[in-house]
Amino acid sequence: MRYEDFQQVYSVNVFGAAMMGARAAEIFKKQNYGNIINIGSTAATKGYEGGTVYASSKFALRGMTQCWQAELRRYNVRVMLLNPSEVTTAFGRQDREERDSQPNKLRGHEIACAIKGALELDDRGFIPELAVWATNPF
Repeated sequence: MRYEDFQQVYSVNVFGAAMMGARAAEIFKKQNYGNIINIGSTAATKGYEGGTVYASSKFALRGMTQCWQAELRRYNVRVMLLNPSEVTTAFGRQDREERDSQPNKLRGHEIACAIKGALELDDRGFIPELAVWATNPF
């Protein structure tokens, strides 16, 4: 584990989300309405062996999401965290090629459906945090 490992992962998972969230919050506060969806991971709720860099970045995103919920609620801004488990993506691949779909792993489609469902909830309520687990990824 090197400093550069933390820096690279945190730049995307934490600092990138913070910069985008701050800009979105400016706009949403002015219009007194908006939705921010952060994509966490089930690793944001429980660390795992070998996951120090990744899991801690998702823990940080989870903490930021909770702070934004408290800060932006009075402006009718819903801030939600979606925590997927095993999804067939390019995660961890140097070539950034998407993995082929697997029958026992989640696809982007399931994640999109969860986000859509959260956004379809009437504006008088919101889902602060939602986990989507692969039924049997083993």
